[in-house]
Amino acid sequence: MEGVLGISPGTKRLGVALMRNHDLVDWQVKTFEGKWSERKLKKIIIAIDTLIDDHGIREIAVKIPGTLPFSMGFTQLIGAMNVLFERKGIRADYYTLSDMQNHFSQEKKMTKASLAAFLAHKHSELLPVYHKGEQKRVSYYNKVFEAVAAASLLERQPSLDIR
Repeated sequence: MEGVLGISPGTKRLGVALMRNHDLVDWQVKTFEGKWSERKLKKIIIAIDTLIDDHGIREIAVKIPGTLPFSMGFTQLIGAMNVLFERKGIRADYYTLSDMQNHFSQEKKMTKASLAAFLAHKHSELLPVYHKGEQKRVSYYNKVFEAVAAASLLERQPSLDIR
């Protein structure tokens, strides 16, 4: 069964979320220790490739920063992800935090914290992750909520695949 994979990429942490038929099926943060290197880049790409193959992914939503500059490592990661998606014939859409905030809120400005709270209450299975992040006050869990938000956005979009 096909699904939508949401990704919040980073050179240290990778947030991922899998949605099928508007249901959140899986979510996690994968951590990649050490300095940026070609080896680390390959590990991250292999992790994404495995998720794609294991879950029959045909569409991917990627959360990207809204402002420049990106680090060299992040730029290389996005480039390698694009190569992977193209090689596999997968549609990938890119969303900024601002895109997500505009979609999920009628307010003028939705914070990362209020986006996480909204998503945790929409997908109650995320409440333990939300509360753990609140208690520890760490950005580690932001990656999960960004990936869920990206996947939710793409799952709502009609497919315009014209290949």
